[in-house]
Amino acid sequence: MTIRGLTLRRLLLLAGFGLGLWLAIAVWISGREDLPAPPNGAPAVFVGGAAFGQRIDSKSWTAAYDKIVTSADQTRLDLDGVHDGIIYKHGKPYLHVRAAHLTVNTVTHDFQATGPIHVEMVAPPHRSFDTTAANWTDATQKLSMPRPITIHSGADRPLVIGSMEFNVLTGQIELRHVSGAVRFK
Repeated sequence: MTIRGLTLRRLLLLAGFGLGLWLAIAVWISGREDLPAPPNGAPAVFVGGAAFGQRIDSKSWTAAYDKIVTSADQTRLDLDGVHDGIIYKHGKPYLHVRAAHLTVNTVTHDFQATGPIHVEMVAPPHRSFDTTAANWTDATQKLSMPRPITIHSGADRPLVIGSMEFNVLTGQIELRHVSGAVRFK
């Protein structure tokens, strides 16, 4: 080999070694810096609107709302002013629903309702109930109403229940502190 070829080879080898050393030092230095985690994103806010749920062959529910605020990861929804809610049974309106506030877990499908809550049957006999708190746990299929529930059944006086637990899977209902009248037909 010539002297010039040997020098060029050494020069390229030295440049490659220098570039590798510079890259190794840059990686080592960058690993020492403590940077904050990137933000998860801002929550989404929807003001005024409507939502619906769909079964394979028919509607499941519909509702209008005044405001929805989602968590940054979209796993929690806070709904304010839920009104004009309809729950369907066999594709036909079954219940009208209104609630001041709902918190829904979109992963577990659990919800908590607070504030004035009103539910009434669409078809006769027109029955309704009012309460201020309800909790649904989807995994166990249980509805809990820990605060007083007033049921209007067409009787002279409403039926007042202190609290209630309803297991949808077994059909078992536990009522506490019951007073008033009820009309079954």
